[in-house]
Amino acid sequence: MILLKKQVPNFTPRCYKGFLPYLDFPFLENRKQKQTFPTISEDTASKLHKKLYRVFIFLIRCTCKNINSEAVRASLLLLLSPLATLIDASFFSERGPGSAATEIIEINPQELKEKREKEHRKKLTGLLEKIEGCSHVMEVEERYLVFDGDLVELNQDDYSAMQRVHAYLLNDALMIAAWLSDRRGPVRYRFEVLYGLDQVLPVNIKDRGTTKNAFKVLIFPDTRVFMAPNPKAKQDWLDEIERTKANKVAADKKKTERVHTQQKERQLSLTKEESLEINNPFGAEDEEDENSNPFLEVSNEPAVPETPEWLTELPEELDQAIAQRNFEDAVSLIDQGREYFDSVPKTPSITEMRRLLETRVRHLVEVLQAELRVSPTKSLQGGPKAARRATTLLVHLNKSTQACELFLGHRGAILKSGLKRLRLEGKTVVYVRQLCSIFFHNLLETGREFSKAFPANRNCTSAFVVWAHSEVHNFASMFSRHVFAIQSSLTTVAECISHADHHCQQLSEIGLDLRFSLHTLLLKDVDKWIRDGRDKMIEAVKLRAQEDTWKVLKYDSREQLAKFIDDMNDIGLANIETYIIDDLSVGLTNNSVQFSRAILAYLEDVIRLFWPETENQINDSLTSIFKAQLRHCQASLNEPLFKKEVAVIRRNSGFLLDSVLTVAEHRYAEAAGHAHPTLQKLHSHRTSLTSDTLNIPTISKYESNFL
Repeated sequence: MILLKKQVPNFTPRCYKGFLPYLDFPFLENRKQKQTFPTISEDTASKLHKKLYRVFIFLIRCTCKNINSEAVRASLLLLLSPLATLIDASFFSERGPGSAATEIIEINPQELKEKREKEHRKKLTGLLEKIEGCSHVMEVEERYLVFDGDLVELNQDDYSAMQRVHAYLLNDALMIAAWLSDRRGPVRYRFEVLYGLDQVLPVNIKDRGTTKNAFKVLIFPDTRVFMAPNPKAKQDWLDEIERTKANKVAADKKKTERVHTQQKERQLSLTKEESLEINNPFGAEDEEDENSNPFLEVSNEPAVPETPEWLTELPEELDQAIAQRNFEDAVSLIDQGREYFDSVPKTPSITEMRRLLETRVRHLVEVLQAELRVSPTKSLQGGPKAARRATTLLVHLNKSTQACELFLGHRGAILKSGLKRLRLEGKTVVYVRQLCSIFFHNLLETGREFSKAFPANRNCTSAFVVWAHSEVHNFASMFSRHVFAIQSSLTTVAECISHADHHCQQLSEIGLDLRFSLHTLLLKDVDKWIRDGRDKMIEAVKLRAQEDTWKVLKYDSREQLAKFIDDMNDIGLANIETYIIDDLSVGLTNNSVQFSRAILAYLEDVIRLFWPETENQINDSLTSIFKAQLRHCQASLNEPLFKKEVAVIRRNSGFLLDSVLTVAEHRYAEAAGHAHPTLQKLHSHRTSLTSDTLNIPTISKYESNFL
């Protein structure tokens, strides 16, 4: 109505003729307010024109889409009309004229395709329930089963049977599953590998000897040989692989063409829209009006950028880099491709290219894992840097767990190889010194390389600690087998353990302390040797007591006496001059001197074995040995045969308590950091043995000037 009034100025709607005299409401009494009506009328007309224009544009676009769909339907009708005529003309057909064509046209080809793919995927899902560890195979929505069957894998060198497998030919890949001998439940196979169909090439093998119905599958850079149960199955496998590969190439080509066609259509649509916007006589509409009417909004999908040339060549460049062992370049290309795929919208072509990229990634991971795997035919001379290269790249590809496991296995093989080359020649101490040097140096180097290869991955640290503990178990087994032999002495055992303890302490440089584990593994044998040494010492005390006549030592020359004094000074008894009677005599018996040397030597050995776990055993052993010698002195004082030797017995008893026992206490305090708990109590025997009273020395800590 307003539009008609605008076009015909003198036109007044019939419905307004009787209403205009009554427009004088109280709020319109102002003349200026009445003058705003023409302006409002013009604005309303302009907005209506703009809205109508947008509605017409929207209807035109919808009409174009309907015309395209009708054209497709018409072309399908033209193609099927001859077939419909033949069916209607058939003598055996019971259908009326036009019924066949109508039924065929009513079936949507897209629905048929989707139904067929659902059936294939349902069949694939049912088969995969029998395979262990293949859940990732179903992640690709368009994947379905084409062909499958049982095969026997053969050795490619001598064609001997290796294992039973079940092969699955998918529309885009070839999957191999190994047969489980100890299967439980519905699971019959274990997933082994999935190869992309574009890298699979079947090759026929002629029958020769016992090898029949065999064929090769060339998978860069490997080759696998399979044997079918009969000639027909073999030919079916060769034909199905070739046919599926051809179908895949055709499907990929169609996808690429469809993407290019869609891109051109979008570009053309955008061009038309831009021309319409340019020719719009009403100009651009406000954003507020556009957002206020959702019916008139037209959602334009973002245009998919054209695939760059380097992306189409990416799979070939990756294959070339992997074949030339340029692993760093390959990882760089993978990062570049993943970054591009994350920045563009997902389309069928992009999804397919990403799948090809991930296939190359899995192949690169397998090659890097092979670099770290240990085999009898592989040399281990590469050193830690070679292992670090492959480990770092695997960590970069988010394969930290596999990299950690393979790295530690590689280092363990190097350690085992180094220990095998070690030969047992000469003394046990020399062998143990070399053994400790090789083992703990390798462990220290492994810790340093581990921190470089896994700098920010703390989850793998526990795996390294567990591996180190297991290696210490192996070391302790070798150590015990060579050190704790029957012919070894306590001194040899103590020196070997001291070397091992010193080298183990060096692991604290990398924050690893394995001394507790080492002590726990060796504790049983160490306790046994401490007890055996104590028993031998007590038995020697008893034997010397039976032959002791309490005669003082006499030397033939001053040189012999000086040598005796030097020997006693070497074992820590510096006040031996106070026991010299005359120029060539010493007021000590041979029994006392031998006991002093034996007990101080035993003390030095057990101090090397002083651990928190062996402290009680060492304390009891030292106390038991001293008590055995003091009992001999007490028994000799009570013996009537030695009444004339009482002075000598008392002098030797004083020597044992004042000199030997005091030196032993100080040496123990120096090594343990605290006084011996029971040796100090032995000074209470002084009154009964020497008839003298003397202040008992208190040993609380080691004093360097106690002599």
